[in-house]
Amino acid sequence: MQEFYFESITWDLTFNLESEITLYVRHSGAAFRICYDPRILAVSPSVLDQHHESYRILHKDDPDGGSFEEAERLRKPFEELMTQMAPPMESIWHLHSYLYPPWFILEARVAESSSHIQPHFKVALSRQESPRPGEYVNSNFLQAHLSPLLNSELNRYSSRQVQVLAQTPQLVPSRVLVDGTVYFFKPWVSGRVHGYHELQAYRKILADTEASPPLLADARICRLYGLIIDNDDDVLQHYPLDNSEENHCGTRLVGLLLTYIENRGTLKDLAPWDDCTNEDRLRWSRQVHHSVECLHNAGVIWGDAKPENVLINMEGDAWLIDFGGSYTRGWVDEDKRETVEGDRQGVQRIDDWLIRWSRQPVTRIKRNGEGEGRRQGGSVEGGKEVGGL
Repeated sequence: MQEFYFESITWDLTFNLESEITLYVRHSGAAFRICYDPRILAVSPSVLDQHHESYRILHKDDPDGGSFEEAERLRKPFEELMTQMAPPMESIWHLHSYLYPPWFILEARVAESSSHIQPHFKVALSRQESPRPGEYVNSNFLQAHLSPLLNSELNRYSSRQVQVLAQTPQLVPSRVLVDGTVYFFKPWVSGRVHGYHELQAYRKILADTEASPPLLADARICRLYGLIIDNDDDVLQHYPLDNSEENHCGTRLVGLLLTYIENRGTLKDLAPWDDCTNEDRLRWSRQVHHSVECLHNAGVIWGDAKPENVLINMEGDAWLIDFGGSYTRGWVDEDKRETVEGDRQGVQRIDDWLIRWSRQPVTRIKRNGEGEGRRQGGSVEGGKEVGGL
């Protein structure tokens, strides 16, 4: 893994040319905080002027105005140092390495007579300052939704048992291997209401599958197959507890193991194009209708019905993903959110959308020496892959 990924960049929101600029970067199993401090850079007037210009560009916060390119320029001097400091590449990379990486603080320095940044290693953090991964299993919000799953026969694993096979463009593990089976890894984000709704939906799906196997047997839906839970040995060695956490057991839910769907893209990616046939669109419509009907018969609401939440697998079949509830304007009305009526409204609007593209599909334009630019098949489970600064 040789990529560099910006997790975030910070600067003063109130215009201030003397603002520090801090980059948070992931690279090869390590996390870095890169600090540009104008007080340190002031020994070189030309470098300080460049720092002020960097701040002006970033403060505009306009990707089209060069902010991304500027962030890349600020990171560039540190690439060699980050590569040297990152842990050796592992032949088998486990989820634990991603969740609990070594943290290093790097600092931009400059010689008095120089106009070039000199990357400097400042300190390695013994305790990570980034947010803890996951959420305590006995927290007030999570416990009610998670307890039924913990009391079931659902498999539980630690992050040390999960092998990473592939990552998203943001370097977040996505395709993972556990006990010889490939799954999609979905990180658990503490306090996310959609996550609690999703757990409730997966709990119903599991219960109905056990009580009446034929009920959801034909439904092409993403399913929950396991929980990734780390105990105090994996968590507390990295983080100090504050007073509000003393009553927690130290065990945290850090992620879910879901159906891995090797796919060609989402319905939104594929349906508008002229190389998609009307037979394809009709089949996808029927499959979405059938899977939603199966969910409703089992007492489960899809929730956020829209083309982005339908994956087309490599065999050309439509699969429903994302049971986190909520709604998207234009697909489901707010007063019908998370209801059977809302699902039906969303499915009908998906049908209308498919019909529109069947009548006026978009033609792909091939350029000399290039393919069509279709996204490579991969695995996505719900949500959007959001990049940016």
